[in-house]
Amino acid sequence: MNNSLYSKKVVCPICSKQFSSMKAKVNSCKIKKKDEDFCTHYVDLNPMYYEVFVCPSCGYAAPETSLGELTEKEANLLKEAFSGREVGRSFCDQRSLDDAIASYKLAIYTAELRKANASVLAGLCLKLAWLYRFKGDKQEELFLEYSLRNYLDAYDKESFPIGNLNEISMMYLLGELSRRLGKLSEAITWFGRAAASPERTENPMIEKLAREQWALTREQYKESETSELKSS
Repeated sequence: MNNSLYSKKVVCPICSKQFSSMKAKVNSCKIKKKDEDFCTHYVDLNPMYYEVFVCPSCGYAAPETSLGELTEKEANLLKEAFSGREVGRSFCDQRSLDDAIASYKLAIYTAELRKANASVLAGLCLKLAWLYRFKGDKQEELFLEYSLRNYLDAYDKESFPIGNLNEISMMYLLGELSRRLGKLSEAITWFGRAAASPERTENPMIEKLAREQWALTREQYKESETSELKSS
């Protein structure tokens, strides 16, 4: 076994069977860089590969942080959905990038089945997009789009903090996701709102990022308009 990993025992909240899943040791994960949408790149071991626990017996999948956060209604719904299901592969050992991608797809499927909040789906889709980014796969854009759509829904309907995001961080992230998807006008609006937020004094790093990305996106917007004029 990789010395940077350890085994953690888990009881599945759906089928009640115990299984072991690998976790990354925090001190073994060295950060290489961070992207503007909060995606963290690691030198070697990426802890994201092991964030989703997948029950080898029934296929229930969820991040460790929300593994047992189920209402009785959700649990019953999932028990019915996963009854007699065969997983077909094991996620209990050391994982490849493709294994990590598959685990997040299962977590998204589980979240959709239990009708999880839009913010839960948004976070899972964003991390799946990052995994596709590590792979250099064009499906990154598809899941960035799903993430943006769900975060917009969450912004309108859920109360802050949403996950680990306060309102200024959410506005900034909506701006950055919009920018990456070529929605430059919307991005400029969200960055502007983040930079002017009452929360900016308590979140100077987010304010700084918002101002920098606002300026960058303004330039990109001007360049796109110039290109359109030249081609017309």
